[in-house]
Formats: sequence, C-alpha cells, structure tokens
Amino acid sequence: MPQPRSRRDFLRAMSAAGASLSIARSAFGLQGTSALEAYPLLAPQLHALADQRARPMPRRGTLTLTAPDGAYALDLARLDVEEPGGTAQPIAPDGLLTFTVEADEPVYLSAELDLEPSDDLRPGLRATVLCDDTVIAAPMVAAPSWGIAEINDPAPQVLGTRPPDTISVDRWLLPGGLHRLTIAGPHFRDAGRFRALRLSPLPDPVEAPRYRFALIGDTHVRFEGRHLWMNLKMGEAVTAEFGATLWALAREGIDFVMHGGDMTENATRDEFALFAGIVGSQPLPVYGCMGNHDVYLESSRPDARELLGDLFPGGSLSYALPKPPLRFVVLDVKIEEPEARDDQRAWLRDTLMADRQTPTIVVWHYAPFNRGGLSSCGFRLHDWSVLGREAVLDIVRAAPNVVATLNGHDHWDEVNDLQGIHHIQNAAVVEWPNSYRVFRVYADRLEWEVRQVRNRGFVRESFVVPKANSWMIATGGSDLQGRISLARRR
Repeated sequence: MPQPRSRRDFLRAMSAAGASLSIARSAFGLQGTSALEAYPLLAPQLHALADQRARPMPRRGTLTLTAPDGAYALDLARLDVEEPGGTAQPIAPDGLLTFTVEADEPVYLSAELDLEPSDDLRPGLRATVLCDDTVIAAPMVAAPSWGIAEINDPAPQVLGTRPPDTISVDRWLLPGGLHRLTIAGPHFRDAGRFRALRLSPLPDPVEAPRYRFALIGDTHVRFEGRHLWMNLKMGEAVTAEFGATLWALAREGIDFVMHGGDMTENATRDEFALFAGIVGSQPLPVYGCMGNHDVYLESSRPDARELLGDLFPGGSLSYALPKPPLRFVVLDVKIEEPEARDDQRAWLRDTLMADRQTPTIVVWHYAPFNRGGLSSCGFRLHDWSVLGREAVLDIVRAAPNVVATLNGHDHWDEVNDLQGIHHIQNAAVVEWPNSYRVFRVYADRLEWEVRQVRNRGFVRESFVVPKANSWMIATGGSDLQGRISLARRR
C-alpha cells in the first residue's frame, strides 16, 4: 500500500485494502464515525461490488432484480459491504441495497418494487428509491389526518395502516450507459424486506432535449453553525455539497442553474462573498433569486448586486431572462414589503404583458400557491402562500403563456396544477431531503425529475431521527417526475 500523503489519503487507502473506517480512524486516534466523511469512501466499494453483478437492460420485456444481483451496505457510517443472499434482504434504517444496470441507449422505464413493509407503522417514508441521484419513488406509510402545531415540531406518535408489499414506480428516463439503482433506508426505521425490483421498458420515443437546467434552492450558505429546523440545517457543510452538486451537473452537461432563493443564511456581505466563490469556482452559469434570508440587512441588496452581479442579468434583482423556447421572469421578494408592493406588482404585470406568446416560467422564492390539505402520507400540509395569492397569483394567471412557477422557501416538496399552471416547489438543499430538480426542455414541453445531493452521508446527517419528519420528500403522487405542456392556456 503506498504511503498516504494525508488523512483522507490514508482513509481511502485503508478502504481500498478492505479495512473498516473504524480501524482507519483508530490509526489516527479518532473516536466515532461520521456518515458525512464515511460515505465518499463507502460508495466506491458498494458500487464496485454492484458493478460486478451488472445486468443489461433489455429493450423489451422485464428485467427482474433480486437481492443476489446487488450489493448491500448496512450503515452509511461504516465501510462494510456485503453480497446479499436469499430471497429477501432486510434493509436497515441507513442501509443501501444497490444494483447496476447497463442500457445501450436511453429508455423510459416503469417499475414495480416488492418491499415487505416494516412493522413500524409510523406515517412517513418507507424507503427512498433512486436511479443514481434521481429519486424515482418515495413510498409512504399513510395514516388518517395528522400534523404538527409548529412547522419545526417533531412528528407525533401516531400509527398508520400497513402499506402494500408492491410499489408502482412511475415513468422515468434512464440514460444510456451504466446506472445504479438503490433502495435506501428511511433513517428512522427499517425499510422492510426487499424481494424484487422489476424494470419494464416503455415504448415512448426518447428525443434529445434542446437543453437542460437545474432548479436549486435554499442553500443557506454560511461559514459555521448547524441548527434544527424541520430537520437539521447543515450550515458550513452545505458549502462543499453545493459546490460538488454544481460540478456534477456541469460534468453531466446541464446548461445552467436557476437558484430559487435563500442563497445565504444571514444575508451578510461575507456570506454573499462565500456564495460567489462557490459559483465562481465552477463552469455552469448560475442565475440568482433573492429569498427572505438574502435581504435581512439594509446592506444586503447592494452587497448582492456587487458580489453576485453575474447572477442577475442587467444588474436588477427582478429580471427577465430569454432562454428559447422559454422565457424566465425572476421576481425579488421585495414585493412582500407593503410600500414596495404596488411597484413590484406593476413590474411583474408589465413584464408578463410585454410578451404574451413565449412560454414563460415565473421564479419567485415564495409559493404563489400551496394547496394545503393532506399529503400522500396523511400529513396536514401548511399553507404558506397567503402572500403569493394576494400579491402574485392573479397577475400570473392573467398571462396566458405562463406555464409554470418555481419556488423554494417552504423546505418541502410540493407540485400543484392550478388551471393549467404548474406550481413547482423545491425542498431545500441545506436540510433533509437535500433535493433539487433537473428539467429537460423540448420544443413542446418540459419534463422534470427530483434528485438528492450525491453524498448520502450528508443526507443522513441532515435527517433528525427523533423528529421523524420524513413527509417532506414528496407530498403528492406527481411530485417526483412530471411533464408540462408549453402550449398557451387560452
């Protein structure tokens, strides 16, 4: 084994030699195990074992994957990877069961997952089903109407009903090449016992999009300090994960990133400089949107213009951005200030009226529309869209070419189709579920998928097990994949 040059090199070398992270840590006199640090070392082992069992994706028929086709990691904070055996594989709270498939060309798939549920019937997430970083399913245990008084309260101790053993996975796009499918434990209970994953190619033709963009929001970058919210806001650790996500998207060929607001935690000059350093160190164009966490100080907007000028075309914090066949209209949160509301509404109305033909997406940090009601697991959703319905929604609905709005702020995922306009709300990157969206843009439509950041140790550390707030990853059946027509509504 070559002499390691650093602690990270040492850990990687020990991992490659088959040693556990605890042994590697002992050599440094370290105690405890961090999933955040361990997962980048665990993932290559897990993937290498799964790759040895790679299965070709047929163009017709069904590919059935069973436990012996995959590789299993019991815990995100340990470097133990094993070969599953038998007909049923238990998946621990932080377990990962990973399969490798190889497609000779892109293909749309549907799937069925046979997963015997855990005996723990608290409502919420059963497992996260991933294709690489894309969340293709988030099955839930459901209970009658349940909720919390304050948004950062823990989930109450209620019980749901036993869910079905077979889970349908909606249509998603599998690119050509080698890809890894993972059933990940939900962190706060066992996922249950895995029996099979059946993948079925669909006849839908696959065409190359004109371009792709990502919507990333609520990064809340800061220099230090993590704190509880609905789960755990990861503070200083988000800097590396946000940067790594941008680099991964750039390597994939994504064309640009739209930020959904709350770029920073406290809107200080040094945090804007930190954010500028992250986006400036990678090649993707990033476009900004001001969130409430970005405007706390009188100096915040001037600092944002100065330090993040490249993120705001024309130097304005509200702006229109042509990206044929689309147009983006990005709105500052200044509209929440009573003395500025009339001017901001007039700007939005005039900007939308200036072009009533080009399919248009309105980006604003707040939700123009939350539906309330119950989520897919029975959680009583909060409606934080009072301002949006009062100040923005009527103007958006009056423009016949607005096809979607994009927002963040609430930190949970929600998609609503209201009279032909899709209102798409991202969850946060800074706290669990640590997710974002990628959109494919075609001549006549958009398609989207939801992804989580790549480091599942980061995802694990952001989830607060005693609070068990797992409903946030998907609140409706159409959250994770979708399609939007670019046709005028009338």
